[in-house]
Amino acid sequence: MKIIESLDEALYSVMSWLIFYPITLWRTIVQPQSMMDYAHREVSDRPEEQYDDAIRPPLFLFLTLLISHGLEVATVARNPILSDTRGLAALVDSDLGLLTLRMLLFSLFPLMMAVRLLRRQHRRLNQASLRRPFYAQCYTASPFALMLGIGTLAPNLPLAGTRIISAGVIGAGTLWYFVTQARWFARKLDVPFLVGVGDACVASLCSIALFVLAAIIVH
Repeated sequence: MKIIESLDEALYSVMSWLIFYPITLWRTIVQPQSMMDYAHREVSDRPEEQYDDAIRPPLFLFLTLLISHGLEVATVARNPILSDTRGLAALVDSDLGLLTLRMLLFSLFPLMMAVRLLRRQHRRLNQASLRRPFYAQCYTASPFALMLGIGTLAPNLPLAGTRIISAGVIGAGTLWYFVTQARWFARKLDVPFLVGVGDACVASLCSIALFVLAAIIVH
């Protein structure tokens, strides 16, 4: 009976994603600041009442990367990393391993943004203080990751002007993400937008540096 009850709950959770994932994605793209505030508030609720009308932020990021990975499999069939036997890339020998690696890499962005905010607020860095901004950042990192994934796959499509499409998608996603972060820092720190731009730049550069370093180590 316990197994049946577990299957019942698991089936409901998976099927509910079909409804709440597009809702969460749309709300995040259209109202990113509101969704980040929503993530911040929901952490204080009881576990059974958290995120009852949206998908939990880390899970939302994972599902987004899963969709991006599925699009890659349908487009290019096999990622070159899976065939690479040199260095740490040899450890990534399956689609699950590649998906896990991408989850870790794209989680660097929420992590660095959250750490930067806490440092600027002169707050103590611990598990409790980090969770709220990290969860909020997982929401906005998801559309950013999806746009990057779609943009990098565009050149593989049998269409004309795919390079322009690729550059446009990646550029739009990057601009949306950066402006969202600048506004978030400006609101949270109660500073002008240009100061928020500076904080977003610092956190973004740290994230990109760690991202590139991890990519180099893997390759």
